[in-house]
Amino acid sequence: MRLLGKIIATIFIMLLLVLTIIVALLHTRHAAPVISQLTQRLTNYQFDAEVVTYTITDPWHLTIEQPSVIDPQQQRYQAQQAQIWLAPHETLAALLGFSSSTTTSKSVADSQTQFDSPHWYFDSILISGIDIHQPALSNIRDSATAETTLVTAQTPPRSSQPAIYTHRLALTHFNLTTPTFTISDGQIQLDNWQPSASFWGDFSGDFRIAAPRLDWQQQAFTNILLDGEKGKGNKAHDDWTIYGYSFEWLGASINGQASIDTQARQLILNQLTMTDFHFQSDLTIDQLTQQTNALVSDALRLDSDKPDNIALRIGRLDLIDSQVELNDLSLNQLNLSLLNWQHGRSAWQQTDSQLSLSADSVLWHETVFDSPLLDLRFTPDDILIEGLSSKVWQGYLRANGEITPTSIALNQLTLNNIKAFLPSQWRTRVTDIFAPYQDIQIDELDIGNLQLTDTTPERPFQLSGVNIDGNDLSIKQDNHYGLWQGTLVANAGFASINTIELVEPYISTHSQAGEWQLDQLTIPFKNGLLEATGHWGLAQPAQPWQFTLTTDSAPLLLLKQWFDFPLPLEGNIDSSLTLSGLAHNRASFNYSLVGSLQADFRDTRLLSTPAEFNQQLANWRQTQKTKNTTSGAHTLTQTRPTANVSPRKNALPTAPLIAVSPLSLTSDRGRITLKPFNIENKDIQATLEGGWDLATPQKQKLRLNVAQSCHQLERIWQHNQQHVSVSPSSCEGNNI
Repeated sequence: MRLLGKIIATIFIMLLLVLTIIVALLHTRHAAPVISQLTQRLTNYQFDAEVVTYTITDPWHLTIEQPSVIDPQQQRYQAQQAQIWLAPHETLAALLGFSSSTTTSKSVADSQTQFDSPHWYFDSILISGIDIHQPALSNIRDSATAETTLVTAQTPPRSSQPAIYTHRLALTHFNLTTPTFTISDGQIQLDNWQPSASFWGDFSGDFRIAAPRLDWQQQAFTNILLDGEKGKGNKAHDDWTIYGYSFEWLGASINGQASIDTQARQLILNQLTMTDFHFQSDLTIDQLTQQTNALVSDALRLDSDKPDNIALRIGRLDLIDSQVELNDLSLNQLNLSLLNWQHGRSAWQQTDSQLSLSADSVLWHETVFDSPLLDLRFTPDDILIEGLSSKVWQGYLRANGEITPTSIALNQLTLNNIKAFLPSQWRTRVTDIFAPYQDIQIDELDIGNLQLTDTTPERPFQLSGVNIDGNDLSIKQDNHYGLWQGTLVANAGFASINTIELVEPYISTHSQAGEWQLDQLTIPFKNGLLEATGHWGLAQPAQPWQFTLTTDSAPLLLLKQWFDFPLPLEGNIDSSLTLSGLAHNRASFNYSLVGSLQADFRDTRLLSTPAEFNQQLANWRQTQKTKNTTSGAHTLTQTRPTANVSPRKNALPTAPLIAVSPLSLTSDRGRITLKPFNIENKDIQATLEGGWDLATPQKQKLRLNVAQSCHQLERIWQHNQQHVSVSPSSCEGNNI
């Protein structure tokens, strides 16, 4: 026993002597070679340094100047300085083979559970001024993912990694270059770190990243700060919490919070705030959305061996005092808040999302919206418009309701004092907007002092002082337009439709369960009146309908301006029209039309020369199938006026009177008969007569005879054929 005691004492004294020698050497210029030799003996790494600084007053701290490390793949890493704080108790426990459960540090126990057991423990490692270049990457991984951290490089196998562990690893003034992004003069702190095959190693606990600049996807991000925590446990189920991040991009200040649920493979932006964001592009809103979705999808494609990406959910997104200018949309001083939005899903697939928007102005499809406010809530297959208001076209718009993929149901729609010049192709745009919706309902419609102007040459109009009140309206059902339900009353202070002026027109109509009733239509002219009533059984299978119209001193010119009849006549019409039938389809309409039209004409005057009138009649309803049946017939010019002008401006200085006979049309189950209709004065005589069967077009036959001076024209419309016969001229120098 005495011998054994002497042996143990000798070994202990020798260990103390070795440690004393090593400590003594660390105070000399031989410190660097000593550490280099120890590194090569204990690891498969090569180490070199210019100066190693050590002091006995701080026995567990080393400062190394210009350290250089060469890994087993002969890749060299060099820094300006490295500082190491040893953890002797944990290192001694590991070297003596004590289990991690006997150590005093809980973090060490956690790390040994998670990683291969290290042999050397450090309290802290601080490396300054290191340049890291990664020319070839096998994978790109975000620093906040669960499987890895930032980038997967072709690093040595796990067994070749140095068996070390540090409670904190800190890099300062480091530069990182990869094929995907670069970081300049960055700083990073990782808790409970140990080398591994992943680029940043394995770690758990707090982490902090800061950099004045990061370049990614040809975009520069500056003043980057990131503070978070990586959860402990099984590596495949580690969760990440980012307590705060901030950076600047495109002049905008961006900050927020985030978390990653690795088991659910979901990145959650709990908060994302962008202030003074300015974005300008020639893309349309649809193109930008597609590119943004593609970019986000690429950024979230973190594992090439997994088919699905990490999902992105936005807990809250705020845009403050921002500006966006696109090809078809511009938003100035935008303030936007988006809650609980799932990337990759359409608006109809969101579970419970909200959008709030306000701006100084919005330019959309050449229309400026001033001070718009919008509040939307998204649930599956439903968008709830909690509030929509804006100044537009010198007036005001307000609405609320809900929209589904196939229907629009508004609780309220209010338009006040709007004065608009309608853009070209506005009818097509309106049709395209509402085409996807099979049903459209408006509970309360309130339109006040509306003014609309359409300058389309073919059919210009102006409406002024329009007021419309509607309640419980259903204006489209099962993809068919009509008043299926509700009441509607409308009037205007003034209207002009293709130069025909109306004075305070009025309409009142209602519908109950698809039984549409035109209660009153009153159109006062300057010196006349038009009134109409009607009914349409929209909900009935056959859709029976009935319409009655009367005019008293209505302007005769409306036949030309509204219905394109070649009658440049001025005067008055007293008429009565009664029609009824079925409207289920075109065939039922053709077989069921019953009614009559009786019209008397007064104070009629011709607004063109007889020759011009004759030419207009000759060109009326002209088609390519017109045949000349007389060998000596002259070719008729097929030009027509292309612009509508005011009748007064086109009238002759002394417009001649012209006699117009009463017009009589009758229809019996689609068989229409026109009694001879005559227009004549001393210079021209014209007669139109005939009949046609809507159900049997082959029985159609209309005859027009025109005699003007010494010219005779006969036109016959029969089925799909037109026959034109012009008598040879007996007047020298005159040809039609």
